[in-house]
Amino acid sequence: SPKCSSSNCQKMKGYLNHGNKCTKKAQGGCKICKRLWTLLRFHAQQCKKTSCLVPQCTAIRERIKQLQKQQQAMDDRRRQEMNRHYRGGGGTEPRNK
Repeated sequence: SPKCSSSNCQKMKGYLNHGNKCTKKAQGGCKICKRLWTLLRFHAQQCKKTSCLVPQCTAIRERIKQLQKQQQAMDDRRRQEMNRHYRGGGGTEPRNK
């Protein structure tokens, strides 16, 4: 809320304002931007609202879901390969003649 007098709220507004104006950004090494993105990521991981007012919340949540799907796919492929190896389909040990 624009009228909130909480010191935490004012601090967060300052971070968001900085994030909009910063030319370095988090990838460029700006510590304030890194802190802001960390706070936004933590919020997005916990947020369950379908239309959240926190900047980038929905985009961050979608990115987290995308990364989780990619990780799951890699884990599945790794598991399949391990199963294939243990069933004798991809053994690397030399055979006796």
